Amino acid sequence: MPPDRDPWTSGGDATRREVREIFARHADHTAAAEPEERRAAVPSMLRLPARLWQLLPAWGRVAVGALAVALAVAVAVLLPPALENAAENRENQRRAVAASLEQIRLDLIESQRARRAVVPRPVTPAGIAAAVQADFVQRVEDGDLEGPAGRTTCRPVRPQPDRVAIVFTCIAERGEARGEYLDRKLVSGYRFKARAMRATGAAAWCKENPRPLHADQEEFVIVPLSRACTG
Repeated sequence: MPPDRDPWTSGGDATRREVREIFARHADHTAAAEPEERRAAVPSMLRLPARLWQLLPAWGRVAVGALAVALAVAVAVLLPPALENAAENRENQRRAVAASLEQIRLDLIESQRARRAVVPRPVTPAGIAAAVQADFVQRVEDGDLEGPAGRTTCRPVRPQPDRVAIVFTCIAERGEARGEYLDRKLVSGYRFKARAMRATGAAAWCKENPRPLHADQEEFVIVPLSRACTG
C-alpha cells in the first residue's frame, strides 16, 4: 500500500458503518453493565433528629412524646428530694466533724488540766519529779494514760528569768524499754511542764500533747497549756 493513502478514507461506506456499529454496541453494553449508583445525601448532625422525627410514623411520634413527658415528670418529682438529701448529708457530715473536733478539744483540756501539789522547799527537780510521778502512776491505774509507769525525771528550763517561780520539763517514762539512735537515748513516755513557787513550794504541772508528725491532719486540735504550768 502506498504510504500516502489513508486506509479509513480509502475504505468504503459499508466498512465505516460497520465500525460505527461496533463502537455503538460496545457503549450500550458498558452502560447496561455498570448502571450509575445514586445515594441520598446524609443529613448533618444538627438536622439528624429532625430527619429521624420525619421518618417516624404517627404512632412512633406519639410514643416518643409520651416518653419525653414521662421523663420530665420523673425529673420534676425525683430531683428536688435528691438535692435535698444531698444537702442534708453534707450538713450531717459537717456536724459530725464539728462534734468530733469538739470532743477532741474537751479531751485535750482534761488531759492537759493542771494538777497541783506542795513540794518541799527549797524547790528541787527531785521534789517536782516525785509529785509528777505520783500523778503519773495514778493516771495509769485509772486508765487515762498507757503504762506501765516507769520513773519520772525533771530538769529546770533554761534560762529562768522568773525570780518568783521555777519552770521544769519532766519526762514520765513508760516501762524500762530503752534504745539508742545516733548515739542518743530513746525513751518512750509522756512530757510534762511544771512550775513551782520558790517561796511556798506550790507547784502545778500539765501534761503536754505534742503535735503530730504530719501537721496537715484534719482532726488535729491545739489547746494551749495553762499559765499555771508555764508561767
